[in-house]
Amino acid sequence: MSELLPEATASSSASLLLLPSLNTSYQTVLYDDSVTPGWDAGYSWGNITYSSTTSTKAYGTSSMQVTSAADSALALGADGQSFSTTTYTAVSFAIHRGTANLAAIKSLKLIVSQEGADGNAGVAIGNYANPSFDSLGAGEWTRVTIPMSALKGSLTTFNKLTLMAETAVTYGIDGIAIEIPPLPALDPSSMMVLYDDAVASGWSTGYSWGGTTPASDTASKAYGTTSMKVTAPANSALALGAAGSSLPVANSVAVSFAINPGTSNLTAIQALRVIVSQEGVDGNAGVAISAYANPSLGSLPPGHWTRVRIPMSALKGSLTTFNKLTIQSASPVVYGVDGIALEKPSNPPGGLGKTYPTGVAYRGINRAGMEYGNNWDGWTGQTYYEMPSSTQISAELAYYKGKGFNLIRLPISWERLQHTLNGPLNTAYSNGMLNYINLATAQGFTLVLDLHNYNRYATGAFDGAGNQTPNYVQRIIGDGTLTVAHLADVWTKLADLVKTNPKVILNLMNEPHDLPMTSTTWFSGIQTVMNAVRATGSTQLILVPNTRASDVGHWNTWAPGGGPLDSVAALSITDSANNYAFDMHSYYPEGYGSNDESSYGAQLTAVTNWARTHGKKLFLSEMGIGIHESFAQPQITNALTFMNNNGDVWIGWSPWDLTSWQLTTNNHTADYTTNGLTPINWYAAFLTANFLAL
Repeated sequence: MSELLPEATASSSASLLLLPSLNTSYQTVLYDDSVTPGWDAGYSWGNITYSSTTSTKAYGTSSMQVTSAADSALALGADGQSFSTTTYTAVSFAIHRGTANLAAIKSLKLIVSQEGADGNAGVAIGNYANPSFDSLGAGEWTRVTIPMSALKGSLTTFNKLTLMAETAVTYGIDGIAIEIPPLPALDPSSMMVLYDDAVASGWSTGYSWGGTTPASDTASKAYGTTSMKVTAPANSALALGAAGSSLPVANSVAVSFAINPGTSNLTAIQALRVIVSQEGVDGNAGVAISAYANPSLGSLPPGHWTRVRIPMSALKGSLTTFNKLTIQSASPVVYGVDGIALEKPSNPPGGLGKTYPTGVAYRGINRAGMEYGNNWDGWTGQTYYEMPSSTQISAELAYYKGKGFNLIRLPISWERLQHTLNGPLNTAYSNGMLNYINLATAQGFTLVLDLHNYNRYATGAFDGAGNQTPNYVQRIIGDGTLTVAHLADVWTKLADLVKTNPKVILNLMNEPHDLPMTSTTWFSGIQTVMNAVRATGSTQLILVPNTRASDVGHWNTWAPGGGPLDSVAALSITDSANNYAFDMHSYYPEGYGSNDESSYGAQLTAVTNWARTHGKKLFLSEMGIGIHESFAQPQITNALTFMNNNGDVWIGWSPWDLTSWQLTTNNHTADYTTNGLTPINWYAAFLTANFLAL
């Protein structure tokens, strides 16, 4: 395999710099300049030729030029080997269409196989390119990333990748890779980073003992340009210390770092123990890292990195302060370590930057408008559609900042965003959406991107010219037309747009309801969507919806289609980035009879207890009380106080803000002034004015 460049390079187009660089921390590269040892392109079949060319490339010094007749295929195989379809979560490659027919390129099908047994029959690559094939200029490359969940079928292992052409076509291909989930990024707003390329000021590896030697390594790294290669004899340790200092253990919720086992004995790596100390006094005797790695050390492919995250509660013992971290080895071992960090409390992943004096971290408001102006989902009277200008957005943000909000939930319309299923994103709508996102996050807000579609999509809502029409047919996921794959497709494209912005939260679907499936099937589908999002490289917080409008009152009582309760089926959800929460909605009073409604806090109690029992997090992305209700102010206060008091479970809230649940404004930019109603100044006790400007 050739040396990988830190950036994609090009001689003909600056847009190639938009392609992600190859990253061996999470990619096993099968082709870059040449096919990697152990793999062979000789498994190709039909009338196909392939050769190296230096005239165009996405990575390194050359690419592979492929000329394929109809019903032929380029295939890379590793005979006698097997690779887990669970460990590897995506297949990706760069492709260059040259002068080939675009339809022929988009219809190329990727297949994974194991010794002659295929996964799915083939996945057309057209919907998985970023930038999209339709947006490419002459001579430009794009990168295709297809989730393994879409490819594997019933396979548990694979050892061949096939790119099959149904019609004659010529194309360039480069940077072919199989991927595990990328490691979460280092976020200085939520971490104190002790090592990334260099040891942080005030800290030193000079406290290492027993003959352990750390050295800089540029050949393999998880972050930055270098990692630390550690050679440790038996009964020795790498130690980072800050002599004469002390850090309160209460200011760190976890110790985390990336580790690469290299060729070391796996048992020796899994037995490495982490210890925190203060001037020679240890916390616990040491915590073995094996149970805290994600991906697990046992599933890690050779040469890859994983991230270990150990809660401070497991490390501190009776210590109240510490100033040293030790990774101790009982037997000789060599490993790489990178991105050593102390994670801060009360600051959920996603990067808030500051924490409130009390209460939950995310305190926001729903900014309705971009999803309105239709009755596709059966709701009428939605006449507030607007795509706000930059001037209007700036005024709104100033208002929200002054009140003390630090989060905005932005509902969007699937149909407006993507006029046809699996089609490209509409440029005008996505640009307007991104404008709001970028202006808000640049001001310090966290932005919840909410696909506000109730698990539905209206086919035919737009004609070929992009004009809205009344000739739509409403579809629902599970009806035989609208599928989980469609939802995974739009979220793959959305995630690609925003994955580099740590202040964006992904709200996968607003209020799914009346679904033609069990809760088991629903959460399995959401798992597929989450896997597709993670395959893009996104590590952002994901909000997971339930099957009954994300309603808190039915969480422990709703069992659609005769399946298990939502609260049972939801436990199947996993996340390679370990960064998700369950999306909850609660309007008071519910009136369903399935919850204690003696107070707003009581209405939230059952789901709170469930989350604490199972170690889950919750986000109340919609809440409200009718504006005419005399009990509105005290019950809003009750709900927010309850969430503050249960901040180990609740990470944020964002009330709805249009009639009849209007809590703050007439038009998003001013308090009540013209409608004769008394404003519910509920935020006064719970928000810190001008918080983001502090």
